[in-house]
Amino acid sequence: MTTKYKPSKALKQFIDVGKKDTRVINSIERYLLSKPQNTDRRQDVLHPSDMVKPFWCHRTSYYKLQGYTPADSSFRSPLKRELMFEEGHRIHAKWQEWFKDMDKIIGSWLCSHCNELFWGLHSQAKEQCVGPFTYREVSLSYEPLKISGHSDGWLVGFGDPLLLEIKSLGIGTVRWEDPDLLVKYDGDFEKIWKSMTAPFYSHQRQAQLYMKLMELIGMEDAPQEAVIIYESKLNQEVKEFIIPKSDFGITELLDAAQMIVTAVDTKTPPICNLKGIDGCKQCKEFEYVTN
Repeated sequence: MTTKYKPSKALKQFIDVGKKDTRVINSIERYLLSKPQNTDRRQDVLHPSDMVKPFWCHRTSYYKLQGYTPADSSFRSPLKRELMFEEGHRIHAKWQEWFKDMDKIIGSWLCSHCNELFWGLHSQAKEQCVGPFTYREVSLSYEPLKISGHSDGWLVGFGDPLLLEIKSLGIGTVRWEDPDLLVKYDGDFEKIWKSMTAPFYSHQRQAQLYMKLMELIGMEDAPQEAVIIYESKLNQEVKEFIIPKSDFGITELLDAAQMIVTAVDTKTPPICNLKGIDGCKQCKEFEYVTN
């Protein structure tokens, strides 16, 4: 009896790209698929950007904290996702550069001369070394709960200190964050944009979680407010929303983090919080783990 071969996700991606009738784009996609995976993002911590998502799987985080990787970890990001990531990075860098030039953003600065990190304003970093400097944002880690992430910035000079979060918005963001808006406005992003009077819930929780981490770490004069800046991908219009620090919506996240850390200590995998004992698509990738 012949066993039917099932290609991996990565191989299937590579084959599918080759079927596209283009002279240039399919070569770019194959190049991206052939690149080694980016391993800069730590897997031994809980990332706030993951925790605030509605599909955050506690069981998956349990396995990742122990150093396990998904069964099919060779999966690569397609061109569309790479373009989204690069556009997001570009927008963040643009705003951070403006705040740097205004000398109104606090954080870590990497000196290209000595390769050391300096904390504070850009002007304060220049007093300590020759530079030039690259902004490395605000690193926040709370070891007891294994939570670690980077806020987009810490602004001063705009009244009281502000935690900064920058988001680029397009129709894909709306589809992910609040699909009901697509139905309400018949998919018209311009109407959706004009109707927005508050940031999406997950974005608010992410900012709140960063401010809570600052409190838990004991950072002096930490922001008690956050500014969430939205930039429209459609027409580059911008909106800002100021939200005061609150534990609303994040207490459950901290409780879940504590549960996961305890589960790791006792080596007791938690039941999937999304699909129960059946498990979701994410944690099923770890079914090969025996403990």
